[in-house]
Amino acid sequence: SYLPVLGRYVPGLHIPKVMLTLGKFLGTGVIISTALIHMLPGGTENLGNPCVGGRMGNYGGWPGVLAMMAIFAMHLMEFLLSNHAMGKHAHAHGLPNDLPAGAAATTTKQLGDLEAQAHVHGTSTASDSLSPGHDRKLSVSSSGTNHAHGHQEPQENCDAIAVHTHHTHVHGLPFITPDSASEMAAHKHRLSTYILELGICLHSVIIGVTLSIATGTEFKTLLIAICFHQFCEGLALGSRIAQVKYKRHGFLRAAFNSAIFMLITPLGMIIGVGVRYSYQPNSPAALISMGVLDSLSAGILIYTGLVNLLAEEFGTLEFRNYRPILKVACFASCFVGAAV
Repeated sequence: SYLPVLGRYVPGLHIPKVMLTLGKFLGTGVIISTALIHMLPGGTENLGNPCVGGRMGNYGGWPGVLAMMAIFAMHLMEFLLSNHAMGKHAHAHGLPNDLPAGAAATTTKQLGDLEAQAHVHGTSTASDSLSPGHDRKLSVSSSGTNHAHGHQEPQENCDAIAVHTHHTHVHGLPFITPDSASEMAAHKHRLSTYILELGICLHSVIIGVTLSIATGTEFKTLLIAICFHQFCEGLALGSRIAQVKYKRHGFLRAAFNSAIFMLITPLGMIIGVGVRYSYQPNSPAALISMGVLDSLSAGILIYTGLVNLLAEEFGTLEFRNYRPILKVACFASCFVGAAV
């Protein structure tokens, strides 16, 4: 996970950007396949074990239910946090909210206030000549140096604009500027990256515990598979972290987020070593615990892999501007990651 971060903040390393890009898409395929092929079937196996008995109500669909609950929870959490941040940003910059309940009444009141404040500077004024059905009235002064303040009728689809010319200027409601839109998009990217790291870290704790309690050939097989999967997942996560725009201390914060991923699997191994001799893998409590965690992790990884990685990374303007050969390579890397 440090390679993409170092590649961005330490240009002297000369890490090829194309290699980091291909590694990111390789990790995307690994994350999706890990959720669907390793985590979800593992949860089904643990919760469906005969040793669990009727403690789960003799219902075989719990793994899917738990994964679905995790997907809905991630979506709801991302929506609420994004909506809260956008509301704070709009309030700080005087921007309108996304038409919440009562917005029509508020807009009507604002337009009425503008109408009451409309006035004309000059010696004589021409009457309004706009025909019925127009949603904007302008009072225009007959003097060449005069300027008029316009207003908008409270219509359903009123335009929140501000128009300035040499002779007239029309005051409207505030609107979202490109800078504010860019800031909100950066916040959404940062939030989705944190959610992705949450799902990967929860999965890493589980595999750390599993690795520490394994023995013999099972340990060697798990070690090789985990090293490869964690490397690919780290590339995907590190690429997302490197793209996060921090207001200050960018390298330190990116390095801290990468360090969390780097240390979370050893933390799971420490937990596994601590419970190694008291842990009974076939006990109902252990099976239910691992099954629930596997299912929840699968749901989180499915959501983050499909929404925050697959759909988002392949839909960016940067990806669409890639050369055709690089696009083909990115798709191939994703498919290879899912296959291995």
